[in-house]
Amino acid sequence: MVQYLEKYKQNIAIEMRKRGSSYSEIENRIHIPKSTLSYWLKNIKLTPEQTKKLNDKRTEVAKANALKKISKTARMIEEIKNSSSRDVKDISKKELWLMGVILYWKNGNKSDLKKGVHFSSSDPSMIKLFLKWLREVGGVEDKEIKFDVFIKGNKTGKKNSFDEFTSYWVKVTGFSKEHFPRIYLQKASKKRESVNGFLRIKVAQSSMLARQIVGWIEGLKKINNL
Repeated sequence: MVQYLEKYKQNIAIEMRKRGSSYSEIENRIHIPKSTLSYWLKNIKLTPEQTKKLNDKRTEVAKANALKKISKTARMIEEIKNSSSRDVKDISKKELWLMGVILYWKNGNKSDLKKGVHFSSSDPSMIKLFLKWLREVGGVEDKEIKFDVFIKGNKTGKKNSFDEFTSYWVKVTGFSKEHFPRIYLQKASKKRESVNGFLRIKVAQSSMLARQIVGWIEGLKKINNL
């Protein structure tokens, strides 16, 4: 009985292979290990058309598996981001102070103290965070803040006027256009740039605050042995 069943499965395997079925398709149909199938089917030759069909099918399966893997990874990344985001609660003024000092440190402005506090970025979130820092930590009033908009020469044209760039940053900051007295056109470069240019925040008569920030940076260096 066992031999009859094995022979029956072998015949099915041979017929399926002659029709151009893959080893995986045959294995799923009759539940026989691929090692056994290889022995049974070693003398079965496929036509060029059947071979091409199997290769195309393998390519499709590989693409489908790759897409599944990408989708799974994307879901995992999103879950991690959401979980990490929930870990962040309300920040204290001390934490906000530290965040602003680190931002300013990274911006590399400390060598120009006479011009006061100025901060540049093309990232709207960075701009908003530093404005929050100026108000809540630096005690700076909105009337003391001005902005310069910088755009590359290859960003202007019929569709992009200077006013459109200013309007974008007006929306980001929540300040009126009166706070944007200048827009600068820079030489185009091959470097990847923000489509909206970048913004420089300037605080009037803030050389003392600039010196204070530099002092905080030096203090952070000392306590961290940097």
